[in-house]
Amino acid sequence: PPPPPPPPPPPPPPPPPEKQPTPADGGYVDLETLKSSPPDYVDPSRKEDYLSDADFEAAFKCSRADFKVLKGWKQQNLKKACGLF
Repeated sequence: PPPPPPPPPPPPPPPPPEKQPTPADGGYVDLETLKSSPPDYVDPSRKEDYLSDADFEAAFKCSRADFKVLKGWKQQNLKKACGLF
């Protein structure tokens, strides 16, 4: 009898999971999306971090650096005023 056929090659490895964008790699989300239905990867306590610099300054009327030095309660009040809290 003829020899048995060789076994099939193993399947290719699955693709790596898709990396979710973050602010560090330019994964910005616009203000309206953050307010209505933010993507799953957005940390709800830090929505402002997912705005581009231009959107951040338009929404908060200050730079990120100025925002970061504010007291926590002032940051929360600004986030509430923008609909991000």
